[in-house]
Amino acid sequence: MRLLILHQAGVFGGAERTTHNLLTHLDRQVVSHLTLAAPNALRAFMPARFDDFIDTAGLIQHGWFHDIPSLRADVRATEALLRQARPDVVLGMMHYSAALVTFAARRLEKPPKVVGSFRGPIFEYIRRYERGFSRRLFLHTAITLTARLADCILVPSQGTARDTRWRFFGAAKRIQVIPNGIDGAAVRQAAEAPAPGMEQLPLDMPKLCVAARLSAEKDIHLVIEAMDRIRDQYPCSLIIVGEGWEREALASRARDLRLADRVVFAGYRENVFPYLSRADLYVHTCQFEGFGYAMLEAMACGTPVIATDCPHGPREVLSGGRDGVLVSPGSAGALAEGITAILGDPERQQQLVEKGLRRAEELSVRNMADRYQSLFQTLVAN
Repeated sequence: MRLLILHQAGVFGGAERTTHNLLTHLDRQVVSHLTLAAPNALRAFMPARFDDFIDTAGLIQHGWFHDIPSLRADVRATEALLRQARPDVVLGMMHYSAALVTFAARRLEKPPKVVGSFRGPIFEYIRRYERGFSRRLFLHTAITLTARLADCILVPSQGTARDTRWRFFGAAKRIQVIPNGIDGAAVRQAAEAPAPGMEQLPLDMPKLCVAARLSAEKDIHLVIEAMDRIRDQYPCSLIIVGEGWEREALASRARDLRLADRVVFAGYRENVFPYLSRADLYVHTCQFEGFGYAMLEAMACGTPVIATDCPHGPREVLSGGRDGVLVSPGSAGALAEGITAILGDPERQQQLVEKGLRRAEELSVRNMADRYQSLFQTLVAN
């Protein structure tokens, strides 16, 4: 089987980790030829387990939907890419890549089977951050056509599957849920590396950790505000791993609340696991989420997790609250209560560690890769 993966991204996040894990764990006796098409900036983060690499930076000009002319130009470039790679199956990672391979494949005489990977609740993003009726209509139409025309749409959670069916009229029989997976042993080995910045945290306080892109939808300010609410009962410190345009606003909020000496910004780190493993509690705050890889990574490190019960990932990753603590989204008060409940109960904290480790084993990367591979084989056979 010849497989092409198109991934238009220049930074490393949850979707990129999925691509990384697929490259690492696909059976190369089944996938006889694998082509990775991505911007060259992403290549450094990926294992060299592909036969061909196509730098899309000079071919596909965009990583997101801009307008109809740019979409048409990128579809034509993707068509040329498909003719060059000659795949039996093409996987478009994330919404824009999924749209490009879906539309481009329909221009070929013998199109490959097309799998689009929708990594999160895109409707929530459009509703909150895109402005103007025509802009929203364009995005909704493009994503709806992708969901209707692709041979299969892969999503990491049941919530994202519902979002795709209800909001974008995706055909139920073509939508498949394959949760993200993790290699627990590899994570724990990588966690043994140093964690620069952790030494700046006070030694006499529980350590909270956030690992995320510093953007508005991550709601990281809630963690700082929750720390302020419990500063007398359970004073905590916080290390934030990641970069983004919200960094200065977060630092300013910590200063305003006189918490700057307890909050450390570690910046972007390719290896986040040393930070996750050294924390007493991982805190996941989001307005919306497709899955939430960092929660699973923290659990694999033996760190308990508290998360906001946002659409859609945390509830599924944490098994409805059995394998971690879920609190109301957007509420610093609810988050503060949840943190207090965990830190004030060492027995429960240990139970969450054990449950998290078991959950990480259930959601193994081997299982994820096998399910992707089985899907590809079924599509080619039909």
